[in-house]
Amino acid sequence: MSQRQHTLLARLDQIGHQLAHTQEAWLLLGLGSVGQELERLDDYSDLDFFVITKPGRKQRFLDQLDWLESAHPLSFIFQNTVDGFKLLFADGIYGECAIFELDEMPKIAFSPGRIVWQDPTFPEQI
Repeated sequence: MSQRQHTLLARLDQIGHQLAHTQEAWLLLGLGSVGQELERLDDYSDLDFFVITKPGRKQRFLDQLDWLESAHPLSFIFQNTVDGFKLLFADGIYGECAIFELDEMPKIAFSPGRIVWQDPTFPEQI
């Protein structure tokens, strides 16, 4: 595994650690090449992930980006949907994320992901 690939996976772990500190999220779901398709991970991969929040906390994660900035400083962020962002960390790692509450998940089309971090009190399986 290259240094860049290691950095991508470590960054997701850092984001999960920061989500745990907020005590307002249920889980971090890695998608694509940082999800269940790790065999596709290469030096050109980016971070694609979902954050599933506790009830009523979605807007907090859209409005306050401390959970991302604490993982690594951001150079650029653009809210491209009502649910998420395109982002660039200061070290050049690019990513896309979306924030959802658990009750929104049945309406979202996405490929199966990999649970990167999960709150120990998470009540359900996806």
